[in-house]
Amino acid sequence: MPLNILATAVIEGTDKIPYWKEIRTIAPYVAGVTAVKVWSRGATNQWRRNMHGKVYIVTGATTQGMGTSVALEMAARGAQLIILVRRIDEWTTEWVEDLRSRSQNEMIYLEQCDLSDLYQVRKFATKWLDNKPARRLDGVVAMAGNVEPAWKGVRKASVDGLELQIATNFAGVFHLLDLLKPSFKAQPPDRDVRIIVTTCMLQALGNVQIDDPLWQGAKYDRPLKFFGSSKLQLSLCMLELQRRLLEVDEKKVDGRSGKNVTVTLVQPGIMRSTSLRRLISNGSVWILVFLYSFLLYPILWLLTKSGYRGSQSVLYALMTPEFEEINWKDDEVKYVVNCSISKFSRKEFADAQLQKKLYDNTSQKILEVERAMAIKRNVGKKKAASKK
Repeated sequence: MPLNILATAVIEGTDKIPYWKEIRTIAPYVAGVTAVKVWSRGATNQWRRNMHGKVYIVTGATTQGMGTSVALEMAARGAQLIILVRRIDEWTTEWVEDLRSRSQNEMIYLEQCDLSDLYQVRKFATKWLDNKPARRLDGVVAMAGNVEPAWKGVRKASVDGLELQIATNFAGVFHLLDLLKPSFKAQPPDRDVRIIVTTCMLQALGNVQIDDPLWQGAKYDRPLKFFGSSKLQLSLCMLELQRRLLEVDEKKVDGRSGKNVTVTLVQPGIMRSTSLRRLISNGSVWILVFLYSFLLYPILWLLTKSGYRGSQSVLYALMTPEFEEINWKDDEVKYVVNCSISKFSRKEFADAQLQKKLYDNTSQKILEVERAMAIKRNVGKKKAASKK
């Protein structure tokens, strides 16, 4: 059919093509929409990697968007996944069974670990580290995140009393990776270990509080400021984490350089995710149904990515050979945007002293919160025992 139309246009002229005037009128608009959509969907990861036998800890995999797409691709390539979830219930059990079926990989496991609960994070990390010889770990893919409605002034707190976005997006992820440092360093020097942490362009709205990194004394005035700050502070701490992982014990003569463990920050772009839906709807079901689903969805479809498209940058960071030790050009954390290495824009990313102080203060503040909560739990246990 296309050849017949083309032949008619060449031999008899375009006027002989049925509905030519209508086609000529509509064609520029169709071409424009197509061009915008091709641009907004972003690049595709072109690298492929065999992951059979490799072991990864994954957070944020149950989103049914980017996280699920990443987990499915990793599992289909043979990776063993330890997926951290807030709770193990009927839904998560069915979800992991579906993932095993779709990927034809039975080596996918759920572990309860609510990142907003520092005690649960320590329990998981301690259990992981309490093994001799050290358990194999080829990387961590941290994609979990929480966004609170932007126009509601109600502060939600974690079990530790921290603002929920700070607790989930910053404190929990930081605590997990900080505690797992011995596991990263214990991996053989020829093992390519990758720590991939997703961030967001809204980190441009964030601030850094060196002396109060958990924002315990901050006024809850703008929820988006807390979200952006949680992402910004986590990104800055990841630069310091890379430096600490590069520190090598000179007494060990095993060819270890520390460069086999890489930290990568990934900005997947604006996606039609649960976070975006919550941001636009402000937590209202009615606004979600009418504003997001009906009025804005055509525009969002045109200008934003699907979860699958957003996953491409994470998969690029996971599979590209550019991050292998043999291909290292410098010791800096790489920032991946649209399946390519980009540059940081904020001045804080060039301040190593600020990053170090933020890392140390965050570690100290988390320890203080953990001690306070441990005392509280012990008091609760004694009261419960006395009642019995």
